[in-house]
Amino acid sequence: TLESVLIAQSATLSTLNAWLQSQSLIFQILSNAQGVTLLAPSNNALNQMFGTSLSSELASDPNFLTAFLAYHALDGVYLVSNLSNTKSTSIPTFLNVAAYSNVSGGQVVRTLSQNGSVTLVTGNNMQSNLQPYDYNYVGGTVHIIDSVLSIPGNLTNTLIAGGLTAAVGALRRAGVEASINAAADVTVFVPNNDAFNAIGSLVSSMTLEQLTTVLNYHVVQGKVLYSELISGGSETTVEGAGVNFRVQNGALFVNSARVVASDILVANGVVHIVDGVLNPANTTATPDPDAATQPPAFNGASSATGGVPFTSAVASTTTVSVSSTPTASFRHPSPVQGAAP
Repeated sequence: TLESVLIAQSATLSTLNAWLQSQSLIFQILSNAQGVTLLAPSNNALNQMFGTSLSSELASDPNFLTAFLAYHALDGVYLVSNLSNTKSTSIPTFLNVAAYSNVSGGQVVRTLSQNGSVTLVTGNNMQSNLQPYDYNYVGGTVHIIDSVLSIPGNLTNTLIAGGLTAAVGALRRAGVEASINAAADVTVFVPNNDAFNAIGSLVSSMTLEQLTTVLNYHVVQGKVLYSELISGGSETTVEGAGVNFRVQNGALFVNSARVVASDILVANGVVHIVDGVLNPANTTATPDPDAATQPPAFNGASSATGGVPFTSAVASTTTVSVSSTPTASFRHPSPVQGAAP
């Protein structure tokens, strides 16, 4: 049984066992579930968490506690041999509560394998290492991890935490911040601050409709495209036009923009950071894979003189609630400046 495994590994899991025993209903659900991989924080991991704001929130909010534990349970039995032989993948968990996740099939945990070691990547790119042992029980298996997992936050807070303030400011300027946070199953290609600065001379004079059109071209809705699912081809964006994917010299490009950071988990999907702003009026832009940087996809664009555009609109880390269904459409078609001839 799950309980007997936890007791047998009491030198490492006694704190978790005591915690679960105090949550009898949750412990009963976990014990009776079938096809589960329980990612069990070690005594040291939980001791590091206790006394923090996370611990206080878990103690005061039973719904958050349920979500937290559900995120530590993978949907399926994954042995260490399965995980260590896969370079990277995304595995659904039992976290499927609308207040904390808006990903069909359950919020995921990213796994990375290198030289036989397995690392778990969760919200805000927090990492946890997996001990290389399977502790099997009738409902599945248990793996011991060295830090608790972090439930991915909403898009706004995740971008601010990552310093992507120009993107947040642009979403606020266009009035689509709440909509994109509420949408289900999104893939967002987020330009970094340097990318927005590179077209600063144009964005300052864009109308709201034009800016919204550009931002919509960075969102694929209805598909959560983790990096292992992208090797080429194209996908239709919320704006209506398609983005093209290429893998060249080991790098992934979206149109002509290079993906500089991938698979950042958010409550309603995944973010890939790109080094250029995508132009829906220049869908045929292609990269030079040998170049360190790519020219802007907007003709005549140059850097802004007054600093990175849109960043002044980001003065706080206001939390935007996550809804289980989209509340508005992003689509707002309008001609875009800097179109290719």
